[in-house]
Amino acid sequence: MKKYFETGDLSLRRRFILYIVSLIAMILALIILLLNLFGALNPSRTEIENTFNGQLQTFTESVEHDYDNLAAFAISFAHQMEDKIQAYLVSENLTFDQLHGSPDRLNEMQDYLYDTVYLNMQLAPSSGAFYFLDASVDEKTSKPSTSCNGIYLKYINLYSENTVNNKFTLYRGSFTTGKNQGINFHSGWQSEIETDFFQTAEEVFSENVHYVLTSTMSIPETWEKARYVYVPIRDVRNNMIGVCGFEINDLFFQLKYDSDDITSSKMIRAMFDNKNGSYTGQFSANAYSNSSKPPAIGLVHKGGTTYFDVDDELYVGKTQDVKLGKDTFTLAVMMTENQYLAIVRKGQTRMAAIFGFVAIIAFVTCYFMSKQYVSPILKKFELIKGNHAYGDQIHIREIDDLLAYLEEKDLQYEAQLAELEEARKIAEEEAQKKKVAYESALSEYDFAQAQIDLLYDMHREEIVLEEYTYFVNNLNKLTPTEYKVYELYLEGKKAKDIQEALSITENTLKYHNKNIYSKLGITSRKQLLKFAEFKKYQDEHSKDKKE
Repeated sequence: MKKYFETGDLSLRRRFILYIVSLIAMILALIILLLNLFGALNPSRTEIENTFNGQLQTFTESVEHDYDNLAAFAISFAHQMEDKIQAYLVSENLTFDQLHGSPDRLNEMQDYLYDTVYLNMQLAPSSGAFYFLDASVDEKTSKPSTSCNGIYLKYINLYSENTVNNKFTLYRGSFTTGKNQGINFHSGWQSEIETDFFQTAEEVFSENVHYVLTSTMSIPETWEKARYVYVPIRDVRNNMIGVCGFEINDLFFQLKYDSDDITSSKMIRAMFDNKNGSYTGQFSANAYSNSSKPPAIGLVHKGGTTYFDVDDELYVGKTQDVKLGKDTFTLAVMMTENQYLAIVRKGQTRMAAIFGFVAIIAFVTCYFMSKQYVSPILKKFELIKGNHAYGDQIHIREIDDLLAYLEEKDLQYEAQLAELEEARKIAEEEAQKKKVAYESALSEYDFAQAQIDLLYDMHREEIVLEEYTYFVNNLNKLTPTEYKVYELYLEGKKAKDIQEALSITENTLKYHNKNIYSKLGITSRKQLLKFAEFKKYQDEHSKDKKE
């Protein structure tokens, strides 16, 4: 019975706990793997990723809508400017070319167009409005002029709730127009803008380009940076005579797209220009929006996440390319790497606490189950080993059934052992009888062998040694067919049987017999069989001696 209670190096209780813990660990590992595959292992990381994706989608839709809307305002602005310029030229009986080198005419036109610029600036969601004409107060020369006449207005207070009746912090245009409108002149005021834009303007608006959104650029004589949405102004012959549009400076971009994410930390939004791998752009963060020096920006894409290096400060986020006008820009939502890692670590700590709690519960459960189920079994086994009796049931059905089965098997084994003992005695008696019979048969065999040897000696005296030797030495001279006939004779076949076996005629058999007798030096089949039998006996006797 001892073999039923052996448990190896580990006790039954330890084995039970080890197996249960291993099972729980395997299940936990599978759960962790599945949670990791579905992004639920760290809900904070998943939540951040989902927030990035949601914020980026919202930001992208907002930018596309805002700039398309601003482009619509710019196109309407251009149509108004075209109508006003044409009306002025008709009223003064002038052509557009006659404006070149005429300061008075250009000043009058600026006074005439000022209200249109001011009205559109109030209507459009922007930080400023402008128009520039391909005309200058300078006289035309053989060298194209880079001076353009026009008006550039900017708001001074973008933090107010609306842009109606706000004062201006920057004005470009005629001194007379500015004085008439009561504008305070900026220290960097200029009456005209220096640009070579109109030398390539037609190329810019080719291929059905309705508006252009520029990359971020510095505003001359200021610390500010801005983008510009502009459209062409054309005359009645569809020739481009100027451009007009709106300004989106860094401060306006910040106020427009500043947003808090779910972690109560600033989720920074940015719009980047990619110029041969060099990134610049606008941020919703005040630290970069109010900087006079554009930050150095580096982008590295890893998987579905983008890492940003902005003035040696690391950010984590998502990017999306979007086409506005004729150019493609990169939109981004991001947060600092420290904020990102802090949120991730918080989520990992929370998940570790959850798994730790589950592990503790699992161990406690294992211990309780071992006390509840394993301990009674071990006590039962100890009783069985002590008194060799199964005793009372322990009220665990499977174990009670097993003990009952073992008890029944013990009774069967005892009965089988008794039967086997009886069979063993009978087998020993039979073996003794067979041993006696074998010894008797062996004695008879030895006697018969002695008689055979005696007969052999007597028979050998009847065989002429020279004739037998000649017979043995010439067996190899028989042809295959003759040797086959020889073997059939040895098998006891008659002449008719040999003819049928070899499919030959009686005369052919006689011919083979003649050759066999001649080659072996014998005169009859009787002599052939006598020599063959003697040879067989010699071969067997020689073989027995070798063995």
